[in-house]
Amino acid sequence: MKIQVSKLRIWHLPSLLRAYVLYKGSCEDVVLFGRSSASTFVVAARSICGFSPESQVFAAWVGDDLIGLALAEFAPHRRRANVLGLIIAPFDHRSKNEMDGIAVGTSLLDYVAVDAAERGYVSIFLRVPRMSRFLEPFVRSGFVSAVSEDEYVRRLGPIANPEPIQGLRLIEKADAWDLAQLYRTVTPPALQFAEDADGYGLFAPRAFLRIGLARRGPDQYVVVGDSGLDGWLCVKPDDHGRNTILMMIHPRHSSLTPRLLSFAIWILRRCTPLPTRVVVHSHEDVLRRSVEAEGFERTGTHELLVKHLAVRIAEPMPAQMLDRATS
Repeated sequence: MKIQVSKLRIWHLPSLLRAYVLYKGSCEDVVLFGRSSASTFVVAARSICGFSPESQVFAAWVGDDLIGLALAEFAPHRRRANVLGLIIAPFDHRSKNEMDGIAVGTSLLDYVAVDAAERGYVSIFLRVPRMSRFLEPFVRSGFVSAVSEDEYVRRLGPIANPEPIQGLRLIEKADAWDLAQLYRTVTPPALQFAEDADGYGLFAPRAFLRIGLARRGPDQYVVVGDSGLDGWLCVKPDDHGRNTILMMIHPRHSSLTPRLLSFAIWILRRCTPLPTRVVVHSHEDVLRRSVEAEGFERTGTHELLVKHLAVRIAEPMPAQMLDRATS
């Protein structure tokens, strides 16, 4: 089986519809954007029609058959590319070897890596379920695990009014520098390299991910203490069919975690009757205990994989210096 990978163009739209919409079988979701194959298809269609300029869709082909799809985000002013979705189409009777699916996935990621390097990005990252059969092949192809992530979900239920939190207020543009310092304090270096949180970029919502009609954007809060920011909270109502809570708490004020979580749940309960999702990294023990105490249940575990492509040099330098630095 010879696999060819190329960028998906507008004239490939009939093949996209035939392979993923009209086909009656189920696809294999290797990396699933928005917890919905439909979300990936919609963003893919928007991208090849020019409505999502920061995303690029890559297709794997065997002859004229579209057998794989990868959706990558190339956000400007960042150094890391993000693989949002990777879906393998079902194989027909001509190809029953399950290794064929792994070959398709690795071929797509290799092509994304080359394209990202040509654009000037220094690494790419993606999230794969821990029990996925693709995890080990991706590691062999050059990816490394930056952190494990557990997803917790809670259904709607009764909740008491939250306690007042001293120093809590809505985020302001002037908080950008303090947010970056808080992020560097609470986040392990491997995860920082993966997420590439330069300045305010990590904390600003990305408009191109909003699919369909306009919806309410995220609400962001900070907790200001005597020594700077003690916490950051981001509440996303109706985040692709679920509410999402993100937070960072400074180690000096870890007791703030359960109170800030209760405040977030209280806000979301007033906004929309959807399940609420929290992603807990392996190093966030206090947050894990807090979400479990609030009745959240773990629904899945992912590995954040990163592949480093290059090191960007900001200014020209003599070749002898590069040889010395890399030898």
